Amino acid sequence: MSPEDKKLLDQVLTLEGKDLTRLTAAEKMIFDKFKAREHTFGVSIDVATEAPIGDLGQGTSEYDINEQEKNYPREIIIKQD
Repeated sequence: MSPEDKKLLDQVLTLEGKDLTRLTAAEKMIFDKFKAREHTFGVSIDVATEAPIGDLGQGTSEYDINEQEKNYPREIIIKQD
């Protein structure tokens, strides 16, 4: 693993447990950079939402659901593949 990759991995690990909707611009940049390459690190990032399924509505588009989820906290979870 290159030093740059190690630094990125260390940085993204500090994001675990944080609310995706409340990341700073710098943290969001780290998240996006890592998310684009997560398969090369052997870990993945999931985002768990606290949005109640009933509030998201049935039969709506994925876009609508994603937009509605933005109103609820979204916790970053890092998992080893």
